[in-house]
Amino acid sequence: MSDSTESLFRLIYASRMSRGTGPKDIEGILEASRRNNPSLGVTGALCYSVRGFVQCLEGDRKAVNDIFRRIVRDSRNEEVTLISYGPAPDRRFAEWTMAYVRADEVDQALLARHGAGREFDPYGLSADQALGLLEDTARERAAFLALQKDKLTVREE
Repeated sequence: MSDSTESLFRLIYASRMSRGTGPKDIEGILEASRRNNPSLGVTGALCYSVRGFVQCLEGDRKAVNDIFRRIVRDSRNEEVTLISYGPAPDRRFAEWTMAYVRADEVDQALLARHGAGREFDPYGLSADQALGLLEDTARERAAFLALQKDKLTVREE
């Protein structure tokens, strides 16, 4: 996806799942994101733990604003806290409609490098830490998926 600098916006927020929200809800959120984001020109990444989410959305200002407005109103979210919002020089998640990783799947050294500590808490992250963590986890996820695809291709041959 190509964007002019004036039209690309990045939003990073943290939130917690409300009571009664579980893994099936997260799957539904991801499915809807992956289905709807391409037509909206939105890309991003989401990292989840029992302590909360950190998510980055990138795209046209209106699309990003509309999605964030829905997130704030969604009863599955609590304590939605804006970490960063503004124009972005480039997309960091251009290959992802919505990258996803659970914090318990992330290497502890990677969490520590981005200031997340031993217990992932998205509310303690700065904008740079959150973006760096999401970028690194998306990169690791892409490498893992590519390896799995290669293994599958080898088996089929």
